[in-house]
Amino acid sequence: MNTSVSPVMRLAPVLRAGLVRTHRLERADPARLDAERRRLLVGLVRHAQTNVPRYRELIAPETAAAFRGPEDLPSLPTLDRAEFHDRPPEDLLAAGFTTANTKAGTTSGSSGIPVTIRNSERDLGYLRASYLYDMLATGLRPWDRMAYFRVSPFLRHPLERFGLLRAFHIDTSRTLDEQVEAFLAARPTFLVGFPHVIASVVEELERRGVRYRGARRVLFGGERLTPTARALVLGHLGARCDEVYASVEVFTIARTCRRGSLHLRTADVVVELEQDDGSVVPADGTREAEGEILVTRLHSEAMPLIRYRLGDRVTVGPAGCRCGRRTPVVLRVQGRSEDRFRGHDGREFYADFLTYRVQDLPEVSRMQLVQERPAQVTVRVVLAPGAGTSVTDRIAEAVREAVPGFDVAVERVRSIAPEANGKIRLVKVSKATV
Repeated sequence: MNTSVSPVMRLAPVLRAGLVRTHRLERADPARLDAERRRLLVGLVRHAQTNVPRYRELIAPETAAAFRGPEDLPSLPTLDRAEFHDRPPEDLLAAGFTTANTKAGTTSGSSGIPVTIRNSERDLGYLRASYLYDMLATGLRPWDRMAYFRVSPFLRHPLERFGLLRAFHIDTSRTLDEQVEAFLAARPTFLVGFPHVIASVVEELERRGVRYRGARRVLFGGERLTPTARALVLGHLGARCDEVYASVEVFTIARTCRRGSLHLRTADVVVELEQDDGSVVPADGTREAEGEILVTRLHSEAMPLIRYRLGDRVTVGPAGCRCGRRTPVVLRVQGRSEDRFRGHDGREFYADFLTYRVQDLPEVSRMQLVQERPAQVTVRVVLAPGAGTSVTDRIAEAVREAVPGFDVAVERVRSIAPEANGKIRLVKVSKATV
């Protein structure tokens, strides 16, 4: 096995390891897809138990030998961020892999515990293929000019030397003026990034009176926009949008189809949902279920991820989208599972449902719900131009109706600052409340 990691993107592994396979399985019949997932999952569990020091402690040899598929996952322990944060990488790397022959990917730390995942060249080939396939499936053309809104740039794609798949890095750690200038200089036709960052650039273009109509497609990921902000972005650009649900640790979890449904990538990940009572149900498309997401990444040879706690709370619904895919649909990504408000009696509850009471008001462009003490919430809103003074009263009334007895304040602000990772947290709990 070649365990070195190339400093440049290799094209052959991308084409061979991911694009061809992903396209083949995208619309595979359920029986074929199930057989492929079982094969990969059984191999992953046995590989982890045999070759990874930490998994040798967590999984008994007889458990791995008896493992037959997704239905046996509840017999295995879960893995959380603390494992990666507190343990040396040698405990989590498979035999034959080291920090020298793998490449690190570090999460944004939105949970408060940033972690580093290490990937082999084969893992990276699949990662790159997954991202490229996502973009091709959402309308990317080889001659498009892609603008990536992120802090760090991607590796240069080898096809760029031929004038294809040209990528332009919009550094989101720069000032808004610098981002706008970089955007206009790039003249992109395909945009990829956090929705609020792209929205900020579009809002600045509107303020300057600059109408940019060169973009055809926008691929959002990482957070949620209000309908008003989304309409502004797409209306200004005259573009269509798609969404991905992905993370550094487990790559792409779900991607929208042509009808806008966010389909699980069941050929690449196995998803379970942990309920509030501790029980776990599979996200298999047979019913609607909500809970904290547990993800098993089927392609992770260097640092296997089995039943990994991503930290998100999601709702997954049945398969049956009219697009023709037979995979489950992610109905809602409700944000971090840690973001729970506390009431008068000390009991905690997930507060993401409150955001829907606010975001559907057409005057609301951006928002954030903050709790600084129990039974209290401050709603910060950026309102669209021309919004009347009564809208803040309507927001307060809607929130009080949803959480009776809470002290509700509404602050009209000019902007909402993102976290250090570049994302805006819609629901934010002060450490003093926890």
